[in-house]
Amino acid sequence: MAPSPRRHPSRPHSTSHPTRRGVLGSALALAGLGTAGCATEEQASAVPGGAAPRTELDPDLHAAAVDAASALAGGTQWGGSIEYIGPNGGAEGAIMQKVYSAFTEATGTEVNYTGSQDSNNIVQSRVQAGNPPAVADLALGVAQAYAADGHLLDLGEVVGHDVLAENYPPSLLEAASWDGTVFGIYQGFSNFMLWYNPSAYTGPADPGSWQELVDWTTARAEQGLSTWGIAEESGASSGFPGAQFIEVLFAKKHGPELLRRWGSGDLPWTSDEVADAWRMFGALAANPDTVAGGVTGSLAAPIASGYSGLVTSPEDMQASVWGSWLPGLVGGQVKPGENLDFMPVPASDPAFASTEIFQSTVAIGFQDTEPVRAFLQYAASPEAQTLLASADQWTVSNTKVPSSTYSSPLLQRAAETFFSDDVTLATGPNVLADAATGAAFYRGVVAFLQDPDSLEDILATLDATAKGA
Repeated sequence: MAPSPRRHPSRPHSTSHPTRRGVLGSALALAGLGTAGCATEEQASAVPGGAAPRTELDPDLHAAAVDAASALAGGTQWGGSIEYIGPNGGAEGAIMQKVYSAFTEATGTEVNYTGSQDSNNIVQSRVQAGNPPAVADLALGVAQAYAADGHLLDLGEVVGHDVLAENYPPSLLEAASWDGTVFGIYQGFSNFMLWYNPSAYTGPADPGSWQELVDWTTARAEQGLSTWGIAEESGASSGFPGAQFIEVLFAKKHGPELLRRWGSGDLPWTSDEVADAWRMFGALAANPDTVAGGVTGSLAAPIASGYSGLVTSPEDMQASVWGSWLPGLVGGQVKPGENLDFMPVPASDPAFASTEIFQSTVAIGFQDTEPVRAFLQYAASPEAQTLLASADQWTVSNTKVPSSTYSSPLLQRAAETFFSDDVTLATGPNVLADAATGAAFYRGVVAFLQDPDSLEDILATLDATAKGA
């Protein structure tokens, strides 16, 4: 089932949604994160599990990828080149180029990948000038805007509907669809989870509900002990982690469909459900007795370094809800399973225990040529994504990729946990909202933490922003 139309279907997408990822990209760049949700070049030695990113990939997996690309191309040697613009630079960009070099070896067609944190604005300018790149890697909401305007290839037709259904979870295909047409292929992928230190954590080992964590937090506060690590400082994008935390709590209480409606503008920011998620977040994050360093400390803590307290000895925080890139930020101190591990965030409503939010970009095709079609088929293939997974930098979304491909036990567990058959992957305003609303969301989180009593005014402002008032 395709997503329902946005609130303003006639709004010129090229001047709104394609700038949305700039907000998220800024937050991730300031945090030292790539837009697929992992460490950038500055943090290249601090990826999940503490290992350096692998830019020299397994030769056997490379050979398998070459064979797959050759088969998809029918053995054709086209030559020429494909221009590809995406968000990954530095070590991440080098990994992507290695994965795509197998396609070049098979077809003779160079894949000229350009990585930039400003990729959304670059692509937007190119589209407006009538000269889009052949392929781009963009945020889901940004790509959806181009699909709605009729700019993109139908990847169900290009890759094959049956092939996509065999390789990707239904919820992801639905999220990357517009009016029944699949427009994007996921590659690197990030989820959100509850992080803790197994050697120090005193909370419920397998909480059946979010309330169990709230009760534990309250008991610790009564003993004068803080619990939660929440670092919000990220320059102009401060508040980004809190926005993600709120979205997780919303998804786990109100489910994927209502989350999508909130993200696409169909559920008002002033609704009881949205206000409820903010208050749940505030009960922990706006309480100086429950957040490490107090509220002022959390607002001042940089998101690139503010979670190290999970693994320090003694630790100064017990739990955090944040993305699968967290081990990369903590870096070489991480001993997977010993001083850092994760569990899915428990649900407030058992019906949504298997709903998990995600961040990811998607590969989209602007130019309809035989090499571009074959390349998108290759990017979606198990062989290409196994080669990408072997870099140990991201989880990937193709369910045919064995979890044993990852060296990091944390990435192995993430793949097994979040890509199981019973999980529904969902996303909301952090990915789907327009640029102005996304920026206002982050500002609103900061304002809320500074003054929780201002929530009604904050949500009214956000609602007006989302409606374009």
